[in-house]
Amino acid sequence: MALVVGGLLAAFETLVNWGQWQWWPWWLVDYVGAALLIGGGVLTLNNHSAGDRLLCAGWAFNIGMAWMSMAGNIEDGTDPARAGRVAGFYVALIGLHMAVASLCLWLAISSRRKA
Repeated sequence: MALVVGGLLAAFETLVNWGQWQWWPWWLVDYVGAALLIGGGVLTLNNHSAGDRLLCAGWAFNIGMAWMSMAGNIEDGTDPARAGRVAGFYVALIGLHMAVASLCLWLAISSRRKA
């Protein structure tokens, strides 16, 4: 799941911003979040000892990133140029991302306790 979400996050961020890049810290965090998930997923699949910790950090980072994005979009409203390019479901997509990340963090922590 981390590999899928990380890949989709990086691809979607590139698609949404292509040709209209925002201030660099606003899009860089999405790539950091994607890298944490992909790195944690790969390390976990390879049974590396740091994989589960990196995976938990990646999911937690994504929850915080999605929360800040959702709060900003609700307070300021979605960017009309961006909202049009993602069919007007931008806040819903952020909410879905936050829900998936929350579930996956819980699963990662639960599996870590069992180990």
